[in-house]
Amino acid sequence: MEDIKQKALDALIIMNTAIKNLRLYPSTSAKIINAIEKLHRTFLDMLEKKESLIFEKSEKNVLLCGEALSQAGQEKWQVTALLKILLDFGIKNIIFNKGLEKEELNSFMEILSKRPENMKDESDLSRIMKGRNISHITLDKKVEVPGKIDKQVLSPLNVTDDKIIQFLMRLNPKSADDPRKLQEMTNKPDFLLQTFQSGLSEIMTQKENLSKLQISESMVNMITLLDKLAASFEKKDQDKISQQIGTSIAAMDPDIVQQLKAQKIEHLFGGTLAKYLARETIQDKAVKPLTSSAGAPVKTKSPEPVVLQQKPDPQSQIIQLKEKLRALPKDDQKPFLDAPMMSALPKLFEQLNAQKEHEAMAIIISRLIGNMFSNDPDVRLQASTALAEIFEGLTRERQDKLITRLSTRLLDWIKIEPLATLAYKKICNNLKDLIHDFILQGRFAEAIPILDVFSNISAGIMEKNDKAYEICLDIIRELASEEHLTILFEAFSTNNPDKQVESGGILVRLGDGSMNRLLDILRDKVDSDERVRIMNLFIGMGRRALPVVRDRISKVAPWYYLRNLAYILGHIGNESSAGALQPLLSHENKRLRLEALKSIYKTGGNERAHILLSVLPFADDQFKLNIIETIGNAKCVEAVPELVKMLKKRKAIASALRTNLEEKICAALGSIGSPEALPILLKITKSNFFLSIRRYSEKVKITAGLAVVSIRKKQEEVAEALDEVEVAS
Repeated sequence: MEDIKQKALDALIIMNTAIKNLRLYPSTSAKIINAIEKLHRTFLDMLEKKESLIFEKSEKNVLLCGEALSQAGQEKWQVTALLKILLDFGIKNIIFNKGLEKEELNSFMEILSKRPENMKDESDLSRIMKGRNISHITLDKKVEVPGKIDKQVLSPLNVTDDKIIQFLMRLNPKSADDPRKLQEMTNKPDFLLQTFQSGLSEIMTQKENLSKLQISESMVNMITLLDKLAASFEKKDQDKISQQIGTSIAAMDPDIVQQLKAQKIEHLFGGTLAKYLARETIQDKAVKPLTSSAGAPVKTKSPEPVVLQQKPDPQSQIIQLKEKLRALPKDDQKPFLDAPMMSALPKLFEQLNAQKEHEAMAIIISRLIGNMFSNDPDVRLQASTALAEIFEGLTRERQDKLITRLSTRLLDWIKIEPLATLAYKKICNNLKDLIHDFILQGRFAEAIPILDVFSNISAGIMEKNDKAYEICLDIIRELASEEHLTILFEAFSTNNPDKQVESGGILVRLGDGSMNRLLDILRDKVDSDERVRIMNLFIGMGRRALPVVRDRISKVAPWYYLRNLAYILGHIGNESSAGALQPLLSHENKRLRLEALKSIYKTGGNERAHILLSVLPFADDQFKLNIIETIGNAKCVEAVPELVKMLKKRKAIASALRTNLEEKICAALGSIGSPEALPILLKITKSNFFLSIRRYSEKVKITAGLAVVSIRKKQEEVAEALDEVEVAS
């Protein structure tokens, strides 16, 4: 079954790709033909083992024949995007039957590539499918999967289907190996109440780490699970469960109770839970019997009869919302709506949209964005949750337009938001979907600023917590799909300079895989302009590109390619990467050696002296001069003893070469400015002969004299600086 599940995920991803491409390319294009061919082969492989494949959406899971697909797979943006398309068409399940023809599959993908708003109703879809002779694909047929325990998801607690079963098994360990007995236990009211109490305890142990809104959301999801398990109970048993749950909740922190009442709980247990909860909380506020100091009862007024408030109708809520919006003070960082109104806001926003209340919609979005930058984490969570739900309620086209307009502010929030909440992940994924659409539409320049933030976080350039890092890393992995890379490399290979730069800007931000492919092009290209363009892309990426370039420079490759890599490292490298350039200093190609030397000088920092001195004894005579000059320019004090030793030993070499070498050493010692070099330099300037040493040339003596002047000047400057410090102190 696991093999089929993986193939099913592959099929969903290919379906999404085919649908997206059909919106951009004709059905006769190679992209479409190849996608349909691959999709058909995938279905045929699965249908060899099963008579039919049933895909359906259950709460937050995608099921194949009643079995949940892997959580990681379900969270892929392609799967999420496909589910959005299906839900827009009102499709709840799809059945692919044995005998499926490629033409049927192609026709079905063409239908799904149309905009659902062009369909009058759901019957249009069935009529069109019938007209296209699609007989092996069935939609929205009621299916029964025998022998399966109903599984749900408690998303705020990150509880997957398997964890729910484990959660139930913990309550009765004796049934851990007997799923049938466990299923029987879920039919007992007392067991469900015990489950609620255990779940409540589990939630409250996290109280210090969760906001009150998160606690209330967790509880609603748990109660929703119990409601589904109790759906077959008699009404008296359902009432008993909802009453005891309501009593337990009413005893909690009033703020949590208020947040919970603002959630969508009216439908739970047939509405009885909301009634019990309202009655319990109102009774808590009723006047309690008082006693005198002697213990005698004191007469008090009887409490007013409890009147349960009716839920306001949507239109009255809209009127109330508009009144509140008009009364809002500017730049107020507090929540601009109470919890019940905030909970209803996404639905109200949809109605405002339908009524074309654009001014009210603009105010809501503006205030939510403002509240996302509040210092209060609860205010930020409330605002970001509402905004994420508003995005979900929009069509993809409207969603893209709104998120594009808000992208700058959303990115600012992503950069500074310290909590990686569910809303944070949703909004990040909204922006990821926008990048996806931009790539498909060739709007590369618009994708780069958004992608840049995710790239910075995933590369560790921008510090975030582990959860935010994982979210951004997953986004980069998903965007680096073969579909996207094909589009981007095709654009990069065109003769359009703008498209080359823009597509390249995306490619270097899509992680190691795409950067390595670009470096392969750099290695194989003959045209120098193209090589320069690629090098500039990597230089523009800064230290994000450093690990990939450093890894490639350590491999055997043509000298001109290694020279390009050395040039890149000279712009983006640092002390830690300078060591990767050291082997190139011994390369047979002179131009490569000089490029590596230049890059070490620019980026080597405190490592320069160690690297350069290690290769100096083995360098040829001409390259020795280059190394010594670089040591002097870098002012490597650590190199002074070795340079002084070279002046004293004076190896037997040709006089012209010796003169050049000694002249370079003296100049380097003058640049470094260390007093340690003064004795040997003074001897060179003042005497024509040492006792047993050959004579120094006039050029060397002049250079040594200049070095002495330079060193003494530096000593005077240091002395003056010290005097000024003493006077000031």
